Order: sequence, then structure tokens, then C-alpha cells
Amino acid sequence: MKKLLIFDWDDVVTLGSKEGYYACYRETLNELGIIFPENELHRRIQKRWGQPFHEELKELLLEKPELIDNADKIFEQKFWGDIFVRELYEVNGANELLTYLHSKYTLAVATGNHPDMLRKKIFPLFKIPDVFTQIITSYDVPPEKTKPHPFMLEQIMKTQNVTPSETLYIGDAENDARMAQSAGVEPVTVLTGHLNRHQAEQLGVTLILPDITHLKKIL
Repeated sequence: MKKLLIFDWDDVVTLGSKEGYYACYRETLNELGIIFPENELHRRIQKRWGQPFHEELKELLLEKPELIDNADKIFEQKFWGDIFVRELYEVNGANELLTYLHSKYTLAVATGNHPDMLRKKIFPLFKIPDVFTQIITSYDVPPEKTKPHPFMLEQIMKTQNVTPSETLYIGDAENDARMAQSAGVEPVTVLTGHLNRHQAEQLGVTLILPDITHLKKIL
């Protein structure tokens, strides 16, 4: 019996996050006078996907580490302005689903997004109900313990006093599935982000949904 549902956030509960992050990284690099072919930009971003933006920028600026401090400042201006949030949109019916699930399960979040972005901008913008018992992000843990390391899920399960068999982790990306599997938690992949059905199946995921509003069907 499942007791705890842990959600990734980006491209799971609100959509458009990938486009928002890419826009912020792209504009940061443009201001620094650095332009990558799109396939190289994608390769470098995905190599550290889910880690804090400073780690992503280190990957993007491997050949120019002296620009990291300036890049951090530029990225923060872009991210905390309107570039990121203007790309976001909601899954139709998500808030109603969260309210329903909250009446039956403990809900938590394990995400690579910034906690202040969630609480101060995204939650108010999309009127996200106050249903999450615990939120842990990549900014709350050491870089070596971000996805796909199981640490975030392990911390939530420990705090909520539940076992891996009583937990589901709902995500959209390879690192989400791998983090869940490393923690002994069954992953659920929604097809609103990085993975298509075939890619999810190749990772060994058996619970694959079009979006989170289909969760009721598997619980």
C-alpha cells in the first residue's frame, strides 16, 4: 500500500521548465559573448541536469572558468526576472488532483528547482494548494548528492517514516527514474518532460503516464 507520493516539479506539476532553464542559460552565455551550437548546449546542460545552476554553468564554461562568477550573477538576474516563469504553464486539473491526493496520501517534492522559486513565484502564480508536507531541492544538498543520487528521496522517507515500498516518485527525466531506482522506490514517468515512452521503458520504468492527472488510475 502506498503512503507517500514524492513529485519532481519541473515539467511534472508545471510545464515549460526545460524551455525556461534553456532560455536563462542561453541568454547568460549570449551576454558573455559565448554561443554554442544548439546540440552542444543541450549536451552540456543535460550532463548536469537537475543540479544547481552554478554546476550547470561550470559545465557550460569548462573552457572559460574565469567567467563563472560573472555568469552566476547574470543567470540569477535572468532566472529571478521573468525569463523562466514566462515559459511555464499548468497541467489542466493538476491542482484538483493534488487536493484529492492530499486527502489520502502524504505528498512531498524532490526537485532540482530553487525552493524560493517554488514558494515565492510558482506556487502563488499557479495557486498551488498547500498540500506538501516536505520539500527538498538540489539547493538543500551537496552537489554530489543531487539526482540521480538517492539522498533526497531517502531523506524524505526517513522524515516521513515510510519505506521505499510505500513510496512512489513521479518524474519526467532519466535522472528521476534512476534516483528512484537507487532508493528502492518505484518510479513513475510522466511524458510531459524529457522522456518518451520508449526511453522510459528502456530505463525499466513500468508506470508511464501521459501526465500527472492520470495518477489516480495507478493508485
